[in-house]
Amino acid sequence: MKTQMRFQKIICLIMLIVGALGLLYAFIYCSGSVAELSMALDKNTRTSDFTAAEGLYDATFYLRISDFNDVLMYCGIVMILLSVILYITSCHKRRNYYVSNYVATGVCAGGNIVISIVLAIYNGIWRSEFLKIDFPAWKALYQTYIDMIESGVDTGGYDYASLIHYSESTAMFDLGFAVYAIIIVASLLLVFNMVWKIMLMKGEKRLLAGNQLAGGVV
Repeated sequence: MKTQMRFQKIICLIMLIVGALGLLYAFIYCSGSVAELSMALDKNTRTSDFTAAEGLYDATFYLRISDFNDVLMYCGIVMILLSVILYITSCHKRRNYYVSNYVATGVCAGGNIVISIVLAIYNGIWRSEFLKIDFPAWKALYQTYIDMIESGVDTGGYDYASLIHYSESTAMFDLGFAVYAIIIVASLLLVFNMVWKIMLMKGEKRLLAGNQLAGGVV
């Protein structure tokens, strides 16, 4: 039982940490290539300086994905709150679990798993959308600014250097799959902890019943 109780303290702390990890990921989601893409937006009109095939996938991708970024943030907050429920119901230190502990464990683990799966799916969708961007046009725009600076063109005080950004990396999207996989694994370990606790509790009850029976016989 002592080993299991140490484990339950650790797993409850891990659930809090992975919840914070989900929120942290939301804060950096629109960095990397997505942030670089935003630099190709006209700062006044918020429209792109280039347009992809049929005008569907251009620099405004940054604006469109921002709403999903907000969803990631809210879900990260929910994950943290779910882990807090474990501490409110003392799942981290109780020797015996009660109904409240089973409910808290189920809500926390189930909530995190469902949220992670849904967010991972949408993250994959947005990754696919990103890859539909007209990268040749974006690179051409990037090269145009490079050429202007190298040729010494008078920019009239405009900082073209701030627009020299180009990247096709999907690293930030790929990181999301790893983050949500970690959260799912941690949630499954939380469930394992509950099953382990139930087995030990039943074992103790059988042991106590056996001792009482033996005492009565004597």
